[in-house]
Amino acid sequence: MVQLSSPWPHEGQQQQQQQQIESAIRHKLESSNEIDRIHHSLHANLTECGWRNVIQDAAKEAIRRKGLQPITLDSLVAELTPVARATVPGEVKAKLVEHLKSQCFRDN
Repeated sequence: MVQLSSPWPHEGQQQQQQQQIESAIRHKLESSNEIDRIHHSLHANLTECGWRNVIQDAAKEAIRRKGLQPITLDSLVAELTPVARATVPGEVKAKLVEHLKSQCFRDN
């Protein structure tokens, strides 16, 4: 079997660097307990803007559509995840990104 090389010679290196950066950020947030504050803030923002109610309604509708067919948590999560991601308001995403940026560059 012939293996084709990537047209982007450094693609693997870039992915590895990306993973290292993500790991370093995650470690910094977890070691400072900032991750808990971020989760709390995100939860509050999503509740305040009504996003949680939208997802709850989508979950109820998905369960109704299944009727008497068995439904698993995994299948429900798989169905709702794209909807949940797509419906997060831009303002909430922007707040989260700004908070993450400020935490990443703090104490550096």
